[in-house]
Amino acid sequence: MKALKKRICRCLCPKKPLREVVLIFPYNTETDELFIIQEYIHHYKKSFWKFVSGGVDKAGKDLFTHAQEELAEEVSMESDNLYHFYSFEKIFGNRGIHCYIAENPKLMKKPIDNPDLDIIEKGTWITEAMFQEMVNDHKLIWNEGAMVAQQVFNRHKK
Repeated sequence: MKALKKRICRCLCPKKPLREVVLIFPYNTETDELFIIQEYIHHYKKSFWKFVSGGVDKAGKDLFTHAQEELAEEVSMESDNLYHFYSFEKIFGNRGIHCYIAENPKLMKKPIDNPDLDIIEKGTWITEAMFQEMVNDHKLIWNEGAMVAQQVFNRHKK
């Protein structure tokens, strides 16, 4: 019965287009570390290690502004050197993904509230070796974000 309901809904229910996403990679150039978060996702009833991210959902705001706001909302950070690094266009997936690097971010003096329902449980700085270990141990999912994270480490190699 459940399967039949799903099939009927797929045929009759209008699909909402998936909104584009910004991924932000806070990177400390002095320690060569990347900041990641562990977030409890209510929909999955599970915690995941992931990168700072958010949907592009505020009318009239550009991608850069969304990236700044997600960095502030999710991890209370700001960076004087936030820049676009890479974009995955929709033709290669189901949504546009726009990646930004936030070099040497600082904690905000006056953090803003995160309006999201999912809970960020903790955040941590990781080295490239730690990143590789988390990917190998399947603690961090190998996806577009992880591919970009690897490129962020490669870009900053001395």
